[in-house]
Amino acid sequence: MTTTVNAVDSSEVAVQERIARLEHEFGDLDDPGNPLGAQQFLAADERHLLLPAAERLLDAFGLNAEFVPRELGGRLDRLDTLARVLRVVFRRDAALGLGHGLVSYLAAVVVWTAGTPRQRQDTAALLLADGRMACAYPEPPQGNDFLRNRLTAVPDGAGYLLSGRKEALNNAARAGALVLFAHTPDGLSAFLAPGPAHPDGGGLRLLPRRPTAGVRGCAVQGLAFDGHRLDAGRLLGAAGDAIRLAEQVFPLTRSAGLSMALGCADTALRTTTAFARSRRRRSPASLHSSRTRTALVNAFADLLVCDCLALVATRATHLLPRESGTLGAAAKYLLPTVLNETMDDLSIVLGSEAYATSGSYGIFHKTARDLPMLGLGSAGASASRAVLVAQLLRLPSLGDPGGGEGLAPLFRPFDAGLPPHRVGGDGPAADRDSLLGSLEESARHADGPLAEAAAVLVAELRALREGCAALAARPAGEPVSPRAYALADRYALLVAGAACLGVWRHRPAGGFLADPAWAATALTRVAGRLDRSAVRMPAAAADRLLAELLHRFDDARSYDLYATAIGR
Repeated sequence: MTTTVNAVDSSEVAVQERIARLEHEFGDLDDPGNPLGAQQFLAADERHLLLPAAERLLDAFGLNAEFVPRELGGRLDRLDTLARVLRVVFRRDAALGLGHGLVSYLAAVVVWTAGTPRQRQDTAALLLADGRMACAYPEPPQGNDFLRNRLTAVPDGAGYLLSGRKEALNNAARAGALVLFAHTPDGLSAFLAPGPAHPDGGGLRLLPRRPTAGVRGCAVQGLAFDGHRLDAGRLLGAAGDAIRLAEQVFPLTRSAGLSMALGCADTALRTTTAFARSRRRRSPASLHSSRTRTALVNAFADLLVCDCLALVATRATHLLPRESGTLGAAAKYLLPTVLNETMDDLSIVLGSEAYATSGSYGIFHKTARDLPMLGLGSAGASASRAVLVAQLLRLPSLGDPGGGEGLAPLFRPFDAGLPPHRVGGDGPAADRDSLLGSLEESARHADGPLAEAAAVLVAELRALREGCAALAARPAGEPVSPRAYALADRYALLVAGAACLGVWRHRPAGGFLADPAWAATALTRVAGRLDRSAVRMPAAAADRLLAELLHRFDDARSYDLYATAIGR
């Protein structure tokens, strides 16, 4: 008898096989004899380099194909899949994941969105030949000073003359192509220019490398332009249209990058678990200590919260393109805060070992330095918060999203049947907030301890709506109250809680995700951030999560929604 595997299942199987292959080739991070082990990454970081052997592995694997759409010869078809593959790299070294991977994607996605067929083909050819890209995104007014610069492009005959400087570009010296945003007489415009590593990239002046506290292996340096000529064919999209273009691609970059970064937090939690298991029974850092057990369970629950929000934000680019900008901003705003708080809590368990720069626990200190750097860049925390505040002002006028039954694919981590991702900047603004609107309906399906935590979120949602109504009713021209920023915090947490409830509600029939213990614990963590006196973590649920955490440690599986086998 012949068994038929449908296209959706076979696609997911192919993804899992690809991830398993990359994990196997990297090997066990904790094996001191592994040439791609933690000690080798630490040594490379100490020299401010990316580990050469790891870069060769990624080129042989064809990592750049993950950034190239299938129709152009690559493997990119789902944003959540891209993030899952890159987590394998970030689990070893955030600098490697950023410098050898994410930076090229951040540049290429602009070309996929607005490039001509020739520009798209040329960019695909560069990446599939293991080339690198770099991008100088426009920094919004709410952005950070570290990356704020100005480029100008003055029309000159059949092209433009580019002048100005960008102080901090990752991969600048190695880039075969640059995506640049420059001010022109028509407004801000985007260009695809040859980089210093391209044969036509002469005339660019590289600025000195800038040291960074984290991701030290990344070569961050600037570029200066003094009347550098760009022909008209280098323009991406229409002249003066770059602001709209940047808004279109932000949903494709905000959520994906932070979803990849969960690999870093996974390593930090695994390292701390190894430390706790190695302590003697009477040690306050051992698993016999309730404080240590609580810290580990809280960290595991927080990673699950982050992954639920990352899942929804990445899949929204396929399923809810008009809402993906807000969901991407929520992920970009909330995840760095939660992950950095998690690192702080885990460092207390490790004690002085949290500062070790070598040895069995040195990778924790490196990860703690690297993670905050991943929140920098265009559309950082302040810019993302501005997007959330704008959504809060619109919330009272949005329609009822209904029961949310049609949203099921948004919450299913292993579902491969998604339409192509779409940018949401061309059509009208979304007339609903589907994820937030799903919270109350999902809460009705909860019972026991899960229902108690869900009830807190529902009550907070009603309070949020009241606060948004007061904001929207302010007199015309009056500045938004500072209270809007506090409401933005609460909005992001409620969206994360709704994502957790949705993942549990639309769970698979068996396995860990079908167990309400993880959802109850995750929602308790969210509720605690909204109101620390709101609800206690159920002891049975915490015990269940601790057992799962230790099982995954022993079985070498990731601490996210996927429980991926690692280092095999």
